[in-house]
Amino acid sequence: MEFPSLGKRCSMDVCQQLDILPICCHFCRQSFCKTHFQPFDHLCSSNQDSLPKPSDIPHEMHVCSLPHCTTKELINMPCPFCDLHFCLHHRHQVEHNCSKLEKPVVKMVQTAELVRQIQMKNAGKKSCRGMKSDKLSAKVQLMKLKQNSIGVNELPAEERVYFLVQTPSQAKMGVFVSTLWSVGKCIDYIASACKITNFNNITGKPHLNLFTSSGDCLSENMDVTITEMVDGEIVFNGQTVILKYVDQ
Repeated sequence: MEFPSLGKRCSMDVCQQLDILPICCHFCRQSFCKTHFQPFDHLCSSNQDSLPKPSDIPHEMHVCSLPHCTTKELINMPCPFCDLHFCLHHRHQVEHNCSKLEKPVVKMVQTAELVRQIQMKNAGKKSCRGMKSDKLSAKVQLMKLKQNSIGVNELPAEERVYFLVQTPSQAKMGVFVSTLWSVGKCIDYIASACKITNFNNITGKPHLNLFTSSGDCLSENMDVTITEMVDGEIVFNGQTVILKYVDQ
């Protein structure tokens, strides 16, 4: 049996629940259910303390400008070069493929000379036929690596270089890196992705380096970029490389 005259409905517009024992607000004198009787629960207009404070108002969120990245930041962090906002992870020019990114030219002559020295060092070890064979093998392997490799997903496809990495434990894993990275950063990322202990920043410990299948060190200089290595045909996109420790 119902008693329509018994009790009152909650004065909260979104509630309107019939309450047999409604509670009267001491400020606005309206009746509310047990869920909305507190001044801050029904945003009581007669009690200023119940109104939202500036600190309670949601702040404007800034979405990262990199396509497919939905990360939001409370603070606007514009790139000083392209003036677009990016999240903490993509704030550097290289990370968001900045349209105003300029390749460093200070060390161009030095790195070109280093690449030339590596080429000369390997010239006597490998015949022209052997280099063509390595290049063809890498091209065939590249198609497989593109289907099953790990790497930074935000890297543009045209910036990726793929390697089949053989780790110190003899395991093999497909990894792609950025052509803009140095050999040192490339080694650090591969070690992290393959969960290999990296002592490269510790003096006196064995350091990691990359080698070809024939045992040649790709580069003893960690500042040479992957682009320079590929352009100089010291390493090929899709090639097998060996990551191993070298005593210092």
